[in-house]
Amino acid sequence: MADSGMLALLHALVGIGPHLLLEALCAVWAGTPRSLTADVARVMVLFQPPPRVVNLHLVPVHGPFVLVANHYQVQGLWIGWVVAAITNALAGVRAGDERDLRWAILSEPRLFELAGHWVPNPLASALFLRASQVWGMIPIPARPANVAGRARAAMQILSALGCRPQADHARPVPVGIFPEGKATTSLEEPRPGVGAFLHRISSRGVCLLPVGVFQEDGTLVIRFGEPFRLEDSSTRAEEDLDTWAGREVMIAIGRLLPPRLWGAHADVLRERQVQQ
Repeated sequence: MADSGMLALLHALVGIGPHLLLEALCAVWAGTPRSLTADVARVMVLFQPPPRVVNLHLVPVHGPFVLVANHYQVQGLWIGWVVAAITNALAGVRAGDERDLRWAILSEPRLFELAGHWVPNPLASALFLRASQVWGMIPIPARPANVAGRARAAMQILSALGCRPQADHARPVPVGIFPEGKATTSLEEPRPGVGAFLHRISSRGVCLLPVGVFQEDGTLVIRFGEPFRLEDSSTRAEEDLDTWAGREVMIAIGRLLPPRLWGAHADVLRERQVQQ
């Protein structure tokens, strides 16, 4: 069962130690930009046991890509630790000036729940948005009704990947996304629109890098898969683009997970295994 967002966050804040916590709080208060890559390197020294990283050789050393991973969060493991572990692993293999990874995250964290339902908290949302700006993340509005905000986030992702003209001629960087958009243990469906958007990115020549995240014998495992692109095939049949593309992304992630975590995509994953 996925851990409560608030409880998991509190455990994580205690775990990073007083010095880095104070630095982070001061940066959020002042709005001072910080390097996510540098900070997670400091954080991961404290993470015990260390994560086990598998297939790191599959990570492209140069150029942008979209990293897609399952939003794995369980008791005692906040999703922020997963972000830190993936970011730190990439930094160790990417070229020196291409080590940064920008994460696309929901701007309104699901930290408070009542009877299983999310309770919006304006203060927490404001602080979360401020923190995302400090560490160069791309905030995505959680509410589908915020069309303008979601369009703005999409343009930021495309700009980061180098898929649209940029006034500052910044170097394209990889972007990390959790398609499910909420804490899970086993695989669930991606949020509406994610599949179609990733297909749009893929059609512009940017590959997707799948990552399976899970725990094995108390150790966090980060397993990378083969980069791929979403190309129409016979598996699409008459399905709409968003449904088909979203499922293909989750299947790519699912292949990197133990069968017990296949969740909503178990039937398709078993069928693909038989076909192979």
